[in-house]
Amino acid sequence: MKKTLIIACLIGTTASAQGAVGQAVSLPACIEMALQNNAELRNAQLDIQMSDEDKASAMTNYFPQVSATGAGFVGAKDLMRGEMEMPALAAMMPGMGSFPLSMIKKGVVATITAMQPIYTGGRVVNGNRLAAVQQEVRRLQMEMNEKDVRQNVQQYYWKLVSLRGNITTLDAVDEQLRQVHSLTKNYLEAGMINRNDLLRVELKQQEVARQRLTLDNGIELVRMLLAQLCGADLESFDIVSENILEPQAPESVFKPADQALASRQELQLLDRAVEASRLQVRMERGKNLPSLAIGASGMYYNVMEKNQGNLVGLATLSVPVSGWWSGSHAVRKARLKLEQDRNTLNDANEKLQIDIIASWNNLQEAYAQIEIARRSVRQADENLRLSLDQYDAGTLGMTDLLDAITLYTQSHNSLLTACAEYQSRLAEYQRKTE
Repeated sequence: MKKTLIIACLIGTTASAQGAVGQAVSLPACIEMALQNNAELRNAQLDIQMSDEDKASAMTNYFPQVSATGAGFVGAKDLMRGEMEMPALAAMMPGMGSFPLSMIKKGVVATITAMQPIYTGGRVVNGNRLAAVQQEVRRLQMEMNEKDVRQNVQQYYWKLVSLRGNITTLDAVDEQLRQVHSLTKNYLEAGMINRNDLLRVELKQQEVARQRLTLDNGIELVRMLLAQLCGADLESFDIVSENILEPQAPESVFKPADQALASRQELQLLDRAVEASRLQVRMERGKNLPSLAIGASGMYYNVMEKNQGNLVGLATLSVPVSGWWSGSHAVRKARLKLEQDRNTLNDANEKLQIDIIASWNNLQEAYAQIEIARRSVRQADENLRLSLDQYDAGTLGMTDLLDAITLYTQSHNSLLTACAEYQSRLAEYQRKTE
């Protein structure tokens, strides 16, 4: 039996740990595709555009408020009726000293008014600042969505690489079992063993076939999920081979928690919430203050077949006297909301810092698990090598040989799982620190 060839097949093929075929898309390319095509990111971009419109709309409150009105009327009867008295005519012609008077049966009236706010209790200024804060909130939410997409792409990507590494392991095991089956069959024909050993090898081959079927289905599902996330064609999308067995050390991405905290959009969003509450207090207070505006009104009217026009200067001062009663409660409520948001910000500051530290610890632990899995692989490889030699020499039973093959399979799959878990932890840590 060619033991050297078997060992090389088992160990050498799994060293690559991948077998991606088809259209080659690298991890950076997947991330770029997802950032361009993801539906949530497109909606987030639309949210930013809507906040831009809100800010532009708030800016118009600085400008004069202009209104125009036009009306025409026709009466069924004259709007003005009466009699005009003429004493001189009555003296000369008794009974003829008065005659009926009627006028203004139709006409046209048009006005245009412009009012410029001079003082509104700070509501215009604070309203614009509030719109700017909302614009910043939308931008931060967009950045959070981008980080989430990056993390999800990396997790799916490395999961797919890991599953294909499991297929590579099964290929090696299947080849080993094929050769063991051939050798066992020869032993059976020579009368050296009973048929039960051959049946056990065939059962092991069927178990490998079942595992392959499950892995194939899992690979196809993860591949389609990654394609959907990237906005790619579900049928033709595929990834390139990546070396998952040699990940970068965690120290290369380490960032102190206090420094990483400044980049957390969650904290910045809470800070914007505090600013928005502060502006809302000012807005509520401004509702209880007087409002002053000046302006002008131009009028045109055509009555009694005559064109007339006029220009009138206007000034308004509005004092919400009765509004002070309920307005004071609204101000106090807004202040309580401000205090609440401040408490949330301070609490989140500590929690997010702990979250970053915990994520770093998880990353280190995942990296240590890789080294433990590597030692298991080396031990399983050596155990399989010795088991093959002993079986070939007739000093090892089928049960021990199959156990050695099982340990080999489990150790290599555990290494791939540990590497994929590390990549997932790495993506999570980078999500929280970049």
